[in-house]
Formats: sequence, C-alpha cells, structure tokens
Amino acid sequence: MSSLPTDDLRTSRLAVLAAVMESDAGLAFDIVSGLMAEGVSFESVLFDIVAPLQTEMGRRWQQGDVGISEEHASTGAVETLVALLAGSLSQPDDGDHVVVACAEGDNHSLPARMIAAYLLYLGYRVTFLGTSVPASDLGGYLEEMKPQAVVLSCAMATNLPGARRSIQAAHESGVPVLAGGRGFGDGSRATLIGADAWAATPQELAALLGSWQPRPDLAEAAAQGQNEESAQLEVDAPRVFADARDNATMILGDAVRGRVAADMWVMVKALVASVMTDDAEIMREYAAWHSQMRAATHGSAETTPIILSALHDAVAERSPTAAAHLDHAIATLD
Repeated sequence: MSSLPTDDLRTSRLAVLAAVMESDAGLAFDIVSGLMAEGVSFESVLFDIVAPLQTEMGRRWQQGDVGISEEHASTGAVETLVALLAGSLSQPDDGDHVVVACAEGDNHSLPARMIAAYLLYLGYRVTFLGTSVPASDLGGYLEEMKPQAVVLSCAMATNLPGARRSIQAAHESGVPVLAGGRGFGDGSRATLIGADAWAATPQELAALLGSWQPRPDLAEAAAQGQNEESAQLEVDAPRVFADARDNATMILGDAVRGRVAADMWVMVKALVASVMTDDAEIMREYAAWHSQMRAATHGSAETTPIILSALHDAVAERSPTAAAHLDHAIATLD
C-alpha cells in the first residue's frame, strides 16, 4: 500500500477538510483522485485522509467551533465523497456477497459507507443498506438474497437494543454477523448480544471475512437478549421520557424545554441499553460525554446532573437496575 509521508499526509488532509467544510464534495474528490493518480492507494486515501475528517468535524462541533447545520453539511459532503470513491469501482461478478448495514435505530451511516467502499475495493460484491434498517426488513432482505455475511455498524451504544434485533433477524435468516463500530465498545458487547465476530479496524474486519468459519446458530444460542427488566423499560420509555422531561423542565425552565427533550430521549435510550447489557458503563460514558459537550457548547455542564436526577426519579419504581446505573453515572461525573 502506497501512503504519503507525514507532512504530505497532513497537507492533503487539510486540503480535503477545507473542501468538505465548504460542502464541495466535487473538489474533495478531485483532490483524492489526483493523489491516487500519483500512486497513493485507495485504502490510504480512505483511512489516512478521509476517515479522520469525521473525527475532526465532530471535535469542532463538540467544542462549539461549528454549529449543527455546519457539521451536518460537512458530513454530507464526506458521505458524497465516499460514495463517489465507491462509484469509481465496479461490482465484481464473482465476488462473495456482503451486506453492510447500520443497526436498527443507528443514523450514523458514514462508518458503514466507508466499510462498504473498502470491501468493494477488496473485491467483494457489496450491498450497502444505509442507516437504521428495521430488523424485520433486514431479515426479509437477507432471507431473499442469502449473502455470505452481514457487516453491522453501531456507532453509539444507545442503539445496542436495535443492534440485538438486527443480529437476531440475520441469524433467523441463517446469515452470520460481523459487528463493528464504537457502540460495541471493546467488542464484548457485540459478543454479548450475539454477533458472530467483532472487528476493531477495517483491516481486521477484512481478515476475519477471509478466514472465519461462523456458526450463527451457536452465536444466537449464546446471545443475551433483552431481559424482562430492560424489555419493560423499553416499553415504558415514552412515559419515562415524558415524566423525566417534565421534572427537568420544572428546574431548568421552559426556555430550554426543547433542548432538554432532545437530550432526555437519548438518555433514555442509553439507559435501556445499559440495563439490557447490565453494563453501567454505557450510562456513565454517555453522561460524561453529555457533560463535556454541554460545557463546550453552552458554557456549563450543570444540566447533565439535573437531567440524570430527573430520569432517576422517573425510573426508581420501574427498574432498580436502571436506578443503580444512574446513581453510578451521577456519582462519577466530573
């Protein structure tokens, strides 16, 4: 694989970043096409130049340097860039068929789109299904198409219940699942909810696809599905959300009701995932991220413990495990 020296790599990355920050995917594609014409590999362009852009744009948004609209526009430009890169490759007629999809509820498509482009580059026949594929639809598609594998992306742990449903649907169709994404943590969460394998990097994912001998029946038999407490908490989620939102709004005031509502709903999702996996770190990690983000974008993190306490009051009599996980998150906030 041909790659650039560090200084050239930094310069090229900044040039592409400037293009996507202006929502100019065409210019970004011209830049990376020029690099590949000079001998830089597709893989290096994808993972050394394009992949870090999303991290940088996310950092700028979290620190308040850019607004949500600017972040969405630049992300859209990167998505278009990756689609153009994938479109420059031809689907092989005889390659193994791999389906790439985001877990049910997961709206972060860029990591999955990049993996789809990479697998196409490696010679796989790839179908990219995009974001938040309902598990029932995924199962029906897999039943009809019978691919060799599903690569399932989950960017946020809040979507692990949806990932579990996606994995179960794939297994019911007899198709193994290779999981990837930050939502699975160090991979133990992927195994817990039934994935046949987990990959930390694109290169590891490719190596697994080329060598594994999955047994979807055994992976499914070993999976931990939703326990009774987490299943009921998910059913009760709309009421928990409404009660917690109203409690928090009484303290913070109606002026921030909309913002509290948006934050509260994701907190409820994190709590369901935390209880489902019996992993209090999911709730703690999200609470810590929320606190840091609010401090950077609004100058204060004081809303985070208020939201967590309001949510605690709403679930205390419904779910002892959820209440305990919230206690842990509150106690460990900086």
